[in-house]
Amino acid sequence: MIVKEKFTLLKNVSNILNVSSSVIKKESIENGPRKLFVSIKLLEDRINHFTKNKIFDLLENKIERKRIHVVTFKNYPLHVGYNKSSKSIIINLSAFDTDDISRIDTKNLYACMVYGICFSEIVSGKHKISTNNFSPIVNYLLSIFIRLFGKEFGLLGIYATEIGKLKFLISCYVLSSFFGESGKSLYSKSSTVSFFNYRDIEDDLNKIDFSNIEEFIKSLSDFKVMPGMDRYRFTSKVLRFLSINFIPAIEDLARFISVITTSDISGSNIVPTFISKYNETEFSKLLTISKLIFK
Repeated sequence: MIVKEKFTLLKNVSNILNVSSSVIKKESIENGPRKLFVSIKLLEDRINHFTKNKIFDLLENKIERKRIHVVTFKNYPLHVGYNKSSKSIIINLSAFDTDDISRIDTKNLYACMVYGICFSEIVSGKHKISTNNFSPIVNYLLSIFIRLFGKEFGLLGIYATEIGKLKFLISCYVLSSFFGESGKSLYSKSSTVSFFNYRDIEDDLNKIDFSNIEEFIKSLSDFKVMPGMDRYRFTSKVLRFLSINFIPAIEDLARFISVITTSDISGSNIVPTFISKYNETEFSKLLTISKLIFK
């Protein structure tokens, strides 16, 4: 499993923060973890979700709450992060355009905690995600791509025959970028799940670094699945339909699982809650990964 340092589509925004204690202290909200707990405590009787016990066990423990920093990082566009030096969850109020925690919907604060615990458990190495999970990730992303780009590129019509090739390329990207696979193993596994014969294009495939999101997006155009697709066109569509928090989920496995988990929180909008509908079967399989983290 690979944890990305920076995001390409978000113009080098850091995935894992490494901020000094003095900077965190300067940008922290006074009594932030306590205020976070008080706000979320109001939801306790209304939450019925597999994440509930772990969330409240952490928030109710004054020592464990020190793992949380509620900050205003104005130059950081994401709502949630992980700070490596302090081994702490970062809740960034600036992503909500406020420095007042009381102005944020409590369901969104709860969603941030779900995201933060899930993300921190994966990137810190406490929970490892096996390559065996790649198939539902590929199937779910395929559904997302078809929903976002299918009509535009005829993937639901005369070019539906390209779906096998699209699934093959997505699989190559997921295996390489999320799990570090390469070479023949990458192609053979991707061919198995997509039923696509890659032999005729193998020489061109060998020129692509599938661990790089920009090269993957370019391959969609080069192999005529989505002619003319580039990173800007791709990012714009994802941002418009799925929010800024879904963009890093396409680049980093820990973010992907965290976003899927967070989207299951009814009433929140950190991540669109409707995305489960894109492929409910594969979404359910992905949640089994999350449930292991929160058990």
